[in-house]
Amino acid sequence: MRKFDLRFKLKVVRDYLAGKGGYKILAAKYGIANSLVRSWVAAYQHHGSAGLVRQRGRYTQEFKLEVLHRRAAENLSYRELGAIYNIGNPHSIMLWQQQHERGELRAPQSLPSLDHSMSTKKKRSPRSPESELSAEDGLLRENQRLRAEVAYLKKSVPWF
Repeated sequence: MRKFDLRFKLKVVRDYLAGKGGYKILAAKYGIANSLVRSWVAAYQHHGSAGLVRQRGRYTQEFKLEVLHRRAAENLSYRELGAIYNIGNPHSIMLWQQQHERGELRAPQSLPSLDHSMSTKKKRSPRSPESELSAEDGLLRENQRLRAEVAYLKKSVPWF
């Protein structure tokens, strides 16, 4: 697999944004796959030139689940999610989805499951004095859930 430097990627993206051709025309002009042009343009639009820098690294389980939650909530493609989260290989998201379906990728206690919607949650009975400890645990879980939600919103809204 060929590797492309940042200058080359920026030239292709700027040509596209300047209207010098579509994905297929620019791909033929530069001798690359049109899927590369498409993904570079999307990454540039979401992250600027930083989106074109090759990213390598490990993703946390919470991050993977956040990506899968957003995919389920907004019906986004793997390529779109790759551009939004600056994931170098969008195919990885498909692998995460398969791992989750096999039960190999599970949410920690603080994050809701992908398989259940908010409407399927059971209603809890009023708290009794004996459940003081569980009430505190519930508040901690809710705090963690709200923190995850805020982090998700900060990533999805560029001006936040």
